[in-house]
Amino acid sequence: MLAVLGAAALVLVAQAPWVLPEAAGGENLRPPESIDVYIVDDTYTLKWNSSKELMGSVTFSAEYQTEELENWLKLPECQHITGTECEFSLLDSDVYVNTKFHVRAEKGNSTSSWSESDSFIPFYRAHIGPPGVQLEAEDKAILVNISHPGQGGNMWARESFSFMYKIVIWQTSSDEKKIIETTYYSEKILKLSPKTTYCLEVEAVHSSLQKHSSRSAVQCINTTVASKMPTPENVELDAQGESYVLKWDYNTSLNVSFKAQWLLGYLKSIPGSYSDKWKPIPTCANVQTTHCVFPQDTFHTATFFLRVQASHGNNTSFWSEEKYINSQKYTTIPPPAIGITPTSDSFRVYVTCQDSSISKCHGLIYEIIFWENTSSTERRMEKENPTFTIVNLQPLTVYCVRARVHSVARWNKSSEFSDKLWNSSLTWIIIGFGAVVFSVMALYAGKCLLKYLNSVFFPSLKPPPSIDEFLSEPPSKTLLLLTAEEHTERCFIIENTDTVAVEENHLTEEDHRKYSSQTSQDSGNYSNEEESSGSESSRGLRL
Repeated sequence: MLAVLGAAALVLVAQAPWVLPEAAGGENLRPPESIDVYIVDDTYTLKWNSSKELMGSVTFSAEYQTEELENWLKLPECQHITGTECEFSLLDSDVYVNTKFHVRAEKGNSTSSWSESDSFIPFYRAHIGPPGVQLEAEDKAILVNISHPGQGGNMWARESFSFMYKIVIWQTSSDEKKIIETTYYSEKILKLSPKTTYCLEVEAVHSSLQKHSSRSAVQCINTTVASKMPTPENVELDAQGESYVLKWDYNTSLNVSFKAQWLLGYLKSIPGSYSDKWKPIPTCANVQTTHCVFPQDTFHTATFFLRVQASHGNNTSFWSEEKYINSQKYTTIPPPAIGITPTSDSFRVYVTCQDSSISKCHGLIYEIIFWENTSSTERRMEKENPTFTIVNLQPLTVYCVRARVHSVARWNKSSEFSDKLWNSSLTWIIIGFGAVVFSVMALYAGKCLLKYLNSVFFPSLKPPPSIDEFLSEPPSKTLLLLTAEEHTERCFIIENTDTVAVEENHLTEEDHRKYSSQTSQDSGNYSNEEESSGSESSRGLRL
């Protein structure tokens, strides 16, 4: 029995390494190597390398993480796969933030360590796939409708205005190819031959990334039989005052009427059909001439398209070319306004664009011409800055200035000159004198105001009524001190009407001194002077 158990134990020990050679928490599984991601539009292809001995015996799983996430997220298309690559899309992920991936090998309950890729921004790594193309044929034209790469996806969803397209077209009977470049999602190729087969392919170019897409699949289409009604050609627009004049060419002896339509300029720069967005021009409906006139305020937009169609009875022509119009090309630039700030021997000129539209005042070149009032010699200055400083001028001299603006970069148009404005180098003296006069007047007004406020809030104190009455009497009544040389008369009140005696005596010097001393010592009783005099007189009479 012991022998049997020993044999069994020997068998188990010998078989243990063969059952789970990698069973040590996954440490014996080698992780994948060379993690790489290849992106075309919204399709991601995650690739890695693995040792040959593991191929076919293990599976792989992958996860991703963005800088906005703390946790790793599983990729459903890349879980427990036997190959070394998988495809998936991250339509809900932000393609403008750093993203990274990691992959590990798995076998049963054992896993390898994660092998991580470098962090990258998908938008800059992605390749551009071919654009979508649809064709419509006319007798002498082909309408090419384009959809931007990755239509409906996330990678280029914000880049609709960033693509330019190269259309390569050729006849099947010729090797000569014509390249047409456009930024619109609908392009009409004109001047083709009826009943002819044309082939074309389209390539997208991202203007800021300078990346080229792969070309679309070659498509061929036959133009139709020539229409009975020719298409209007050579559509042009002119401006006359506040109106536009639309003109076109049309050769026929039939009594033909025409109509014109317009389209907002930006609609051709976004994906999708715009055929139902065309609007009629009221004054260009059913006209019998090859021109029509309409107000410039018909379109409240800077850019638009125009097209014309001919009709005769129940027959109508194809629409003409879609003429692109930028209204800035047809509007006049008004003369600028100018201002002058003088100094002692120079002055500064400010030129201001007077157009209400900011876009029309952008990118202008400013020009001024100035001369002495007594001379015909003009001096000219031109620059992109609207401020000019003119130095080294003659004193006491009058100068004349006028200005205009140029839109050279785009339309090569110029405004008329502004009205002549004169400036004297003596002006600064007049201005300085005026400033001094104004300052003096301001100080005087301030002083008067302060005086008035003092009188209102801090009035002067008045003496008691008795003192005020005394001060208001004439000086002859209030004077108490008399000089030695003065002579006075003494008057008496006659109490007894039967006996009247009047005596005039002159005060002696001693009496005067006595009187003055008494008066100075009893100045508070000056109001009883008459009573004192009367009493003294009575005593004199009694003597």
